[in-house]
Amino acid sequence: MKYTALLVAAWVSMLSPGVFADWQFSQPIAVTRKAVNGIYHHLEGAGRIHIATSGNRIAVLWEDDSSGDPQIYLALKTRDDPDFNPAIKVSSGDEAYEPAIASLTDGRFVLVWEQDGSIYASTFSEQSLSKPLKLSAKSLASHSSVATYNDQIYVVWREQQDETWSLQIARLTTTQKQEIELLSIRPVEAQPVNTPVLFPSLATNGKGLYVAWEDRTAGHTRLKFSFSANQAKSFIEPQYLNEFYSNRTEYDRGNGVTRVSIAGFGEDEIVAAWMDKRRSGGYGIFASIGSDGAFGPNEKIHGPKGDKLPHSNPATSGNVNDETVVVWDDYRNGDSDIWLTSLDEDGEWGENFSPAIAAGPGEQSHASVALDETGGLHLIWIERDNPLEPTRLWYSYGK
Repeated sequence: MKYTALLVAAWVSMLSPGVFADWQFSQPIAVTRKAVNGIYHHLEGAGRIHIATSGNRIAVLWEDDSSGDPQIYLALKTRDDPDFNPAIKVSSGDEAYEPAIASLTDGRFVLVWEQDGSIYASTFSEQSLSKPLKLSAKSLASHSSVATYNDQIYVVWREQQDETWSLQIARLTTTQKQEIELLSIRPVEAQPVNTPVLFPSLATNGKGLYVAWEDRTAGHTRLKFSFSANQAKSFIEPQYLNEFYSNRTEYDRGNGVTRVSIAGFGEDEIVAAWMDKRRSGGYGIFASIGSDGAFGPNEKIHGPKGDKLPHSNPATSGNVNDETVVVWDDYRNGDSDIWLTSLDEDGEWGENFSPAIAAGPGEQSHASVALDETGGLHLIWIERDNPLEPTRLWYSYGK
């Protein structure tokens, strides 16, 4: 195991100087059991929101096929526990995919996932899950995500009705018995569209609710976003998030974009990050900062080293203290490693950094991250010896 060589103490420093120069990451803790042939773990939810913290509790949500079919699992630990508790099976249908998790107060969490073509939500409190609530209609539904603010719960998903597509937003609350209660459901756009909408991501802050997604109405994939200042009662007309870029011919449909992730930070700001093909060498990682229902310029946030290589699977997080982070994976050092960047004190994106605990021989990919209120960074990722081998989930805490 590569950690034996890398970890000579309980804490491991970052590999590079800069924003994270003084950070240390704990020795990795296994979220799941040792890799088993034929079992694969996935952190593929819309927005890639698979880890959350509440009080002293840390929760990780994922999908794997350890039961023989794809199902959703939850593992928890307190900050003082040396290990995660045994995984709890969340879903109960034939197949389940693409979960997401967000924190509530007092060590509680809200979970969403797709199960047999429908979207479900549940809460975890004390030591148990609430009865799942089906949110979607009879239409085929998928790609759910969730965000919370002051215990207000918002869930987004896509629905297909005949040949049309729409994004639906649900506003939820919890009862005294910690059951999920539905307050409202409405579409983000006024009318369904005739092309697919994909992987919506949600974020909230003191000003309102943002949703960003992949849209194909232009004949190619663009990123759109919308904003609600009134608790999802209405949304502004969707706008484009990514800048259209083409350096070829008038017939070119532009740079491809995919897998946007957004997160709130500070009192009124939003960070968005996504995969963008506006340069040779496959996807790069681009980002934009938003506030007051609008986003600023797109910025390339991966460093010049390895710029001609593909970069994949961005995830974002932020906290109320104006701190934000973007994580992804790339091959600039020969193997797939986890990389991070953040805004510095001047509001500029810092250098890229790879924690030693999530780098080196083998493949480390598909990270998800949560910044807690103290600025601590909770990181999970998938590890395997090579792309054809079974997987395992790992966790580390950075401070």
